[in-house]
Amino acid sequence: MKLSSILRTLSVALIVDSGLSLSANGSAKPMNRLSFLKTTCATAAAVVTTSSVSNPAFAKEVDPALKGTKADPKYQACLSECMYECTKPKVESKSRAECLPECKTKCATTKQQLMIGTPK
Repeated sequence: MKLSSILRTLSVALIVDSGLSLSANGSAKPMNRLSFLKTTCATAAAVVTTSSVSNPAFAKEVDPALKGTKADPKYQACLSECMYECTKPKVESKSRAECLPECKTKCATTKQQLMIGTPK
């Protein structure tokens, strides 16, 4: 965000707090609801559109060494969701031991993920 837009936002916020609005020539006049809403909505829209957009924290890149292993976050998330859905109370409930093989075959993308234990 540029310094000028930050200063403009702060000055609008001060004017809104004081209950005054600026006219075209820069003089202050009492503010009604309509002008208050116009000012605040315009300020909020300006702040939202001019703020820098960054990637969310959960969208970070996965370590290449983990891809295709049992520690792969995508595999772990899929396995967790599958185990939850499989063991959830319903008419025919299954134990975790019964669900694990089914979920592994559903979520695994490599042979290593299908194995029992960790390869040496």
